[in-house]
Amino acid sequence: MNRKPCKGGFTLLEILVAMAIIVTIVSMVYGSYFATSKSTQVYDAKITESQQARRMLQQVARQIRCSYVYNAAELQDQDKLFTEREKSLFEKTTNFFYSDPDAPSREILHLVTTNGIFRRQDTADGLFDVTYKFDKNSATLFLNQKRFVETSKHVNERKKWQPLLTNVCSLELEFYDGQKWKEKWNFEQERGLPRAVKISVTLEDENRRQYQYGTVVCVYCWKSQSNKVTSERTVSVNRQ
Repeated sequence: MNRKPCKGGFTLLEILVAMAIIVTIVSMVYGSYFATSKSTQVYDAKITESQQARRMLQQVARQIRCSYVYNAAELQDQDKLFTEREKSLFEKTTNFFYSDPDAPSREILHLVTTNGIFRRQDTADGLFDVTYKFDKNSATLFLNQKRFVETSKHVNERKKWQPLLTNVCSLELEFYDGQKWKEKWNFEQERGLPRAVKISVTLEDENRRQYQYGTVVCVYCWKSQSNKVTSERTVSVNRQ
């Protein structure tokens, strides 16, 4: 009695075809996962930089908005609010608001303000002497802040810089005098504060994608309300 041979199992060709199909499917799934993962990382990095930039703009805007200028009449009316040291310092200080992007020290902005960043509980009130420095080599914006009454005691003391924002490609300031925007501002020459300040900052991520953010802030201490600019606003632009 003859029996037919069993034909169970797969041929070599069938196995190779099946493996090719499996490899193709795995490659497609992995490629999709890799693209999604990379896109998520880019999005997360953008969100992180956006939050840091907006936080910095809000902090700087608050200090500029609360800029302070010595006023003899105001000082006399509020005599009890100021110490003798503060009064003496007011009379000696002539440049309450100064900005020069070409300054050799890289200190792009100096002002006296009633709003302090990184304030301790025991120094929550009063005036603050604030200086911003932009170091292009390290792509970092630094802040130096101290109590205004301490300025006269530590004139020659080395400033203690605190990093405020990193990955900064460029930072530009413009000042509105009521008629036009200026790149520099000198309180002594202008005989007053600017009516508004425009801040533009460009950040760059690890993939060299650039993002630009900006804000326009009014200066509250300005007495005249004519030709007043619009209220503060913040915008961002993706520059790839």
